[in-house]
Amino acid sequence: MYYDRTISDKFSQLIEPNGSLRWIYEFVKQREDLDFQIGKSGSIVKSGTHGKNEWISIYRGLTRIFSLKSLSDQQMINLYAHSSYQNLKSSFYGMKDISVNFQIDIEQLIVEIDKVRKFDKFYNNKKEGYYQNILSRTYGICSDKNSDFVIIDKEAVVGYKDQAEKDLLFGSIQVKYKQLQELISKNNPKRYGQNLQKKAIGNELDFLALDKDGNILLIEYKHWDNPSGIYLSPLQIGLYYDIFTSFPRDQLDKAVYSMLEQKQKMGLINPGWVKPPKLKDIIPVLIISEYNYNSSSKTKFDEILNITRDELGDDFLSHLQKFNFTLKNGLTQW
Repeated sequence: MYYDRTISDKFSQLIEPNGSLRWIYEFVKQREDLDFQIGKSGSIVKSGTHGKNEWISIYRGLTRIFSLKSLSDQQMINLYAHSSYQNLKSSFYGMKDISVNFQIDIEQLIVEIDKVRKFDKFYNNKKEGYYQNILSRTYGICSDKNSDFVIIDKEAVVGYKDQAEKDLLFGSIQVKYKQLQELISKNNPKRYGQNLQKKAIGNELDFLALDKDGNILLIEYKHWDNPSGIYLSPLQIGLYYDIFTSFPRDQLDKAVYSMLEQKQKMGLINPGWVKPPKLKDIIPVLIISEYNYNSSSKTKFDEILNITRDELGDDFLSHLQKFNFTLKNGLTQW
């Protein structure tokens, strides 16, 4: 297992103050609809280091509209995205000279995106992607030195050296929650849904954050118009909690500190936010945006949580924190 989404210093320096692509940082920070994600992926090689597939991505709501990939030629950068975006403005993507400011091209790309109705679900419908973008910016690039917590990573995922290790470690955890899905479905299919065991349980945590006290927060985010997602979330949150608590704690702490320090250097987290001297607990968190208190999803959530505790023990998600996130009031306890 491995988890460390820091990118190389050479790559991150492009976005840092005085970097060749610092203008992208300034552009994204000024636009409420955009946000950054950085990361890397790849298997562990014999030397113990990770693969060098690393990226700096620009997100708009739930989707990355383009990513930067560094090349061995330090004067060039490769812009890429899903084919559905590349087809909108193919001339935008591909090789770019890092000395060229292509801000106007980004603005034109967003204009083209806004013309395509199928992309509305990622941001323009002002549902999950819209609120997730606000949350990510508030506790990331727009955080201040007094923020209660900062977002270290989004779409956080633990990596495995090969498929065999993933099947052994992640697979065993996933099976447990698939069995719980089946149990819940059989318990009351009319109330909770039929054939829940066929419903996918992903392995990407929405946000991994760090609070001022040194607690690592595993944040699952939902929008109020996804009632089944809300009341079934104890299973998803439990799966993420099991994954990250099974990860070697010294390695996790080291990775969290490294990502925090790099993002502060880049300005993706406020540089004045004080790093906790020691990391403490791992806390599961559920955040719901604009929760509808007339919905039955809270009652069903409590029912699902109790069913799961009957099977796994009363300490299952015993320190779960729940919040409602609104534009008017920010985060309030749920």
